[in-house]
Amino acid sequence: MASLSPPPTETGIAAFRAALPAGTRGGPTAARLCALGKKVELAKGAQLTPDPHHDRLVSIASGCAKLVAPSNADSPIHQVLAFHFAGDLVSVPRQSACEPWGDFRLVALSPCDLVIFPADRFLDAAQADPVVLRAVLTRSLQALHRSRTRMMQMGHKSAGARIADFLVSMAERLADCTAGACTFSLPMSRRDIGDSLGLTIETVSRQLTELREAGLVATQGRSKICLCDVAALARIAGRQAAGAETASKSAQI
Repeated sequence: MASLSPPPTETGIAAFRAALPAGTRGGPTAARLCALGKKVELAKGAQLTPDPHHDRLVSIASGCAKLVAPSNADSPIHQVLAFHFAGDLVSVPRQSACEPWGDFRLVALSPCDLVIFPADRFLDAAQADPVVLRAVLTRSLQALHRSRTRMMQMGHKSAGARIADFLVSMAERLADCTAGACTFSLPMSRRDIGDSLGLTIETVSRQLTELREAGLVATQGRSKICLCDVAALARIAGRQAAGAETASKSAQI
């Protein structure tokens, strides 16, 4: 299935073009899309300025970010809706003073190179090439799948299962690992993890400690983490069997 997945050596518009499906990168649709894009660099901790008029699609060329929204209109606390990494195409709705969830912010977890597109013009241009449009729609379905999965976690899974599922998801996305052992660095804080899973920072720390004591997780410093048995964590998370998980991965981001 066509998808957007840029090589790590590219940045900005070049990374977006390189991420388009093979055979489309030198075509007229790619040229029109690249002409629509505006490159933006965000330092760690900086946020993309909200747009009150237009929905936007944001291509993350390098770095990682979190999409947040206020818990309610009067609260300074923000709910982490999703984590996004290089290659992701993120939908950021326009700012709205009328909706309590109408203030979505993309906040850099590390220095980020972004390419910003007006969503309506991007989709109009993408329709000229079915392969490109399918790649964009695939990304949208993948993001929807992750959102639904997280909603299920919030309502039905224990704290331990939520943390295990989060770690398995990060292993897939950051290390392309679905079984065995792997090591990677988590760019988000434990508070961010808790905010994304509906848990307190104390609960996140306690669950990680329990996984360490069980020999399933080892940590190094503040961000590096080693998962000793991804399949075992997947079972704790209540995920599908490894074969079914692999078969369905093409429909996930």
